[in-house]
Formats: sequence, structure tokens, C-alpha cells
Amino acid sequence: MDKEVSAIRNCILEQCDDLPLREVYYKAMLGVLKPRIIPYLDGVFEIKELLALAEVVSAGENQLHHVIRMLELAAFIPDNVLETMKINRGDLVAGVLFHDVGKGSEVDDRVFDPAAVKKGRAPLFLHHYPGISWADWYVPFHDHIGLSYQIARRHNQPEEVLEAVVLHHHVRIRPRALQLVGDALNLSSIVKMDIYHYKPEQYAAPGSNLAQVIAILDQLCAIERKFRGITGAGLDPLRIEYEVVRDLVIGITDKDDPRLKLLGVTLSGNETVILFDLRAFGSYVKMHTEYEVQNIKASILQLIRSLVRVNRSGSERDLVALIGGDEYAVITKVDDPVIIEEMIRRISTVVKLRMGFGMRTGYAVGDAIAVNFHNARIQAELSKEHRFLDE
Repeated sequence: MDKEVSAIRNCILEQCDDLPLREVYYKAMLGVLKPRIIPYLDGVFEIKELLALAEVVSAGENQLHHVIRMLELAAFIPDNVLETMKINRGDLVAGVLFHDVGKGSEVDDRVFDPAAVKKGRAPLFLHHYPGISWADWYVPFHDHIGLSYQIARRHNQPEEVLEAVVLHHHVRIRPRALQLVGDALNLSSIVKMDIYHYKPEQYAAPGSNLAQVIAILDQLCAIERKFRGITGAGLDPLRIEYEVVRDLVIGITDKDDPRLKLLGVTLSGNETVILFDLRAFGSYVKMHTEYEVQNIKASILQLIRSLVRVNRSGSERDLVALIGGDEYAVITKVDDPVIIEEMIRRISTVVKLRMGFGMRTGYAVGDAIAVNFHNARIQAELSKEHRFLDE
């Protein structure tokens, strides 16, 4: 199978027409995707720049997987909806395939530097698109837009597709477009509300229906990614992790819990526990709806998970869960205080930068997991009291 995968990669890079290899490729894709997407997979095969996204993991998600998931959603929008919106299906597929093709190491979790994030300006060659020069633009999160646009131009994409690629992070999503797409994909009113009210200062540029649909699908994938961390059913690995970590830190299970085998994780029982406790979260709860509260908690959980799992896999990966109302516990095999403190610093910095919340933290090593969690919580509480006394 390794030889087949290698051959598929080479075939994609060289844009060859080896039909047997394409059949293997389609068979592999069908193992994780719905059959409806098959007519659109040739587009993936023909854009060799897309393959580079397989090496980029941002916010915990492989970026090639993100594009494929958006393609899958686009395939489920009925023809009559696209006709009503005057969107060509081929343009929709092309917009999906090219919208993130310019992404690279600047957003990869393994090298992403939170200190490098700053407000910037769109490249001058994009300023002829209305609104792009004054809508909020952040470096490096939006750097890929210019490169994606240039790659799409090299592939001779029409102006409608180019506009959608440029505006997919900045187009103002209108109620009619959101309602049509939302109904077609059976989105709940809460999900539609999240999309419509997301970053109005950024999603402010006027744009076509095609650009709006690409933006809607992109946001929908982000919502799925966030809530995968808390919601789930059956044997969903993230749901299992959420429950087993909670049980480990409160001491009602141990290293022999069979759920750990399902996760492919082995524990010694005395792993380090790190606690992150959100500052001023009670004030946030008083001023926001329950949906907004759950939304931000899920977003922070997903963000912490993406940060602790960089360069770690299999039985070496760390476990993360939301414990109680606003506390997050990390169970890790790392026991070097220097490395642990660097992990805490990095996570605290990124959560503050992206979510706006400061964090009280604590950690403990060397004892049973439940004892370490208790000691980490005491350490975090002492930090809270120390801050109060300083004031």
C-alpha cells in the first residue's frame, strides 16, 4: 500500500493520466468520503499545488482535508439552489479547490509564531476588489489569499472564481445567501447565526453570491472543527478523550481504562497534569448567550488540542479536555519543567491572542494523575490569590 500511495503522489505531481492509479486514488477517497463527491475529484487530481496542503496542519486540521470537506459540502448544494443564486457549479467547485491553495508554513501549527500576528494590509494587486483595502486583514492568517489568487490566475480561472478566492475571508454574507445554503445543507438556526455574526469588521466587503457561498462553506468547516471537540456520538475519538480525561483527573478511573486502548494511548498512571483556568470567564458568561458561551469554550478546547499535539502522535500524544465550567486539563508524558513551562507560555499566549482570555495556570508531576491534577489546581488558585494581593 505504501508503494501505491507513493505512486499516487507522483502521479498527482506529474498530472499523469494513469487510470489504474486513479482508481486506487478514488477507492481510497471513497473510504472516507461520500460517493456524491466522485465527479469532482478530478479537479483535485489536476491541481498539483493542492498536494502541498497535505503537509500543512493549521488549528489542528490538515488543510487538504479541509478543502476536501468543503468540496463534499459543495457537492450537496442542489442545482435549483445554485440556479436561484445564478452560480455555475463548475465555478463553485473551482472556488473551493483554489480558495486555500496558497497556504504554507506560515499557518502550520508546527512553526506558527503567535508573536508574528499583526494587523496588515492586503497586497496592492488585490485592491481593485471593493472593500478589500479597508476590511480587517491579519498577517499571517490572510497571507495565503494573494498567493491563492495568483495560482488560480495561472490556471486560467474566470473572474468570478478569482473574486471568490480573494474575498472568501472578507465578503459580507447576506441573509438570503445564508438562508438558501443553510436550508440546502440542513443547518440549524444556531449555526446560521454563528456564521452571520462572525467577525463583522472582517467580513465587510461587498461580493458576489459565489464568494458568499465559498465563505459560508469555509466558516461551516471551522464550526464543525470547533464542536468536534465537545459534541459527538458513539465511538467518536474526541468524545471518548473528553470523557476519559475527565474521569482520570477526578480519580474514578486509571491507566487501565479500556477507553485508552480505543484512543491508541498508553499511560503509566503518573503523567504530568497541566491546568488552564480562564480569567474573568464569569463576566463573559453574564454578558453573552449560552450559545456564545459554549461556542467560545469549544473554540478554546480545539485550540489547546491543536497546540499540544504538534509533532506528537500515537501513544506519545497528549490528552486534553474541558473540566468543569472554564478549566482545561492536559495530561502529558512531558516531565521536564522547562519544557512544560514553555508549553504553558505558548498556549496561554495563543489563547490570549486569538480568544482574548488570560489564563491562570498550574502543573504538577510525579504523582498519580488525580493527585497531580489536584496540585495543579491548587497552584492555579495560588496564582489567582497572588494576583489579587498584587492589586
